Amino acid sequence: MVKTILGLEPLFIRCVCLAAALVVLVACGEVITPQPTADTSLVGTSIPALTPTLRPTATAPLIPPAATATPTITPTPVIHIVQEGETLYSIVFDYGVSPEALQVTNDVENPQFLQVGQRLIIPTGEEATGTTPGLLLPTSTPLPFDVQGIAFYETPVGSLWCLGEIVNTAAFTLTNVLVRVTLFDAAGEQLAKADAFAAADLIPPGERSPLGVLFTDPPPNWASSQVTIVRGEAAGALAASYVPIAVTKVEGQPFGSQFQVTGVVQNTSAEQAAGSVSVIVVTYDDQGLVTGFRQGTVELEGTLAPGATAPFTLLFTVHGDAPTNETPFNVIALGRIPAE
Repeated sequence: MVKTILGLEPLFIRCVCLAAALVVLVACGEVITPQPTADTSLVGTSIPALTPTLRPTATAPLIPPAATATPTITPTPVIHIVQEGETLYSIVFDYGVSPEALQVTNDVENPQFLQVGQRLIIPTGEEATGTTPGLLLPTSTPLPFDVQGIAFYETPVGSLWCLGEIVNTAAFTLTNVLVRVTLFDAAGEQLAKADAFAAADLIPPGERSPLGVLFTDPPPNWASSQVTIVRGEAAGALAASYVPIAVTKVEGQPFGSQFQVTGVVQNTSAEQAAGSVSVIVVTYDDQGLVTGFRQGTVELEGTLAPGATAPFTLLFTVHGDAPTNETPFNVIALGRIPAE
């Protein structure tokens, strides 16, 4: 056996010896870790702190935000559909705009002939005033008439209505009656002024017609007012184009929050038919101040022959106290001969 081992190749013998050495180490339960040799050459030497070198990194370029489109705000137009019995003047009264502005905005050539179902754009802002400087010059000597029952009412949109009534104290029929309302502050300084025509085209002697002057942007500090006569003309030959109309069977009563007046008009001419008939109703408070008015056109089947009659109904809003069965009111009717 010895001989056999001694005769082994040297490489084999070296492998066996190495394996034996490993077995001895494991058996002892210790793992021998080589320990580094301390280098004392740097003891007591100050080592500078290392400053890290920051490498620049690629940064995406800032992209400016896209421009935000600012929408143009266009006010939604207020559209009114003409109802049966409404007139241009009744519509401006309800919306608090001037008759001229409503007429110009909608290109209405003749305000007395609005059509049921017609769409009207209600002007707003500065357009609602509709003032045209120099449109009408005052007469040199206005004809005599009185202005009565003046009262002021604020509207829900901040406008200011001045309502009143013109009484013809002349001995002849008046037309183109124009008045001016001026507002002053407490010191008597003029703040604003506005003009308005009488609602009725003609005012016979002793008769009356309502008026309404609108301030769309009234000065908040106004303290007093003045109503002055601007002009008034004798109707002359124009009166011949109208037909006398009587009003009968008139009744007035509250209708919800509004006031309703019904009645019958009659052509009292002996020979001339009426092509159109308009009715104006005026309401008052207990002191005789005008609280509202409405102008409407009577529905006719063709013309209103001499002696013939036709019913009418007007419904409108009054200012001040709520209307009652005792609310005072007055009715005016005008008939025009048929257009040729």
